[in-house]
Amino acid sequence: MLRYIQREDKARCLAAGLMLRRVFGTQQAQRIAVTPLGKPYLPDGPNFSLSHSGSKVVLLTADHDAGVDVEQIVPYWEAVARRVFSPREQVWLHSQANDEAFYRLWTGKESIMKALGLGFQLPPESFEILPDQSGPNPVLGRSWYLQWQNVDGHMLCCASSVPDTKMEIIHLSREELLQ
Repeated sequence: MLRYIQREDKARCLAAGLMLRRVFGTQQAQRIAVTPLGKPYLPDGPNFSLSHSGSKVVLLTADHDAGVDVEQIVPYWEAVARRVFSPREQVWLHSQANDEAFYRLWTGKESIMKALGLGFQLPPESFEILPDQSGPNPVLGRSWYLQWQNVDGHMLCCASSVPDTKMEIIHLSREELLQ
């Protein structure tokens, strides 16, 4: 939490830590380790992924490889889209003509990058996703299944290595996190 400068970033980091303790318990949360590429994990499972943006903090748990990303939907920069999306993704983005479409592509890519444990070591422009299809998205020889949801002006995407995984959102209040 101390590495963040902005107060809002510190608050999201604190909320993420409280969420980890609430879900895993204090003792297990204290055992969280980090891979050399920076992905947090529990040595004896389960798999989990964290993301935060705007007013949302999201924790995904799974018994298989999975990743999550959440982004507040704000106007996007076209230069960023040209740099990180493939030509086909850019055509799809322009056909949608809205900010939500940008974040659908972005969260899809980042959730896969997190699920693989590579983060930005896997550049988002190095692979392509299918934002309108439920089929597999092949990345680095593995298939990823994506599910999106707009939650209060934030785009949320879960990437799963298992098809037909159900996404269930559980909202926790500040009071519940502090219990």
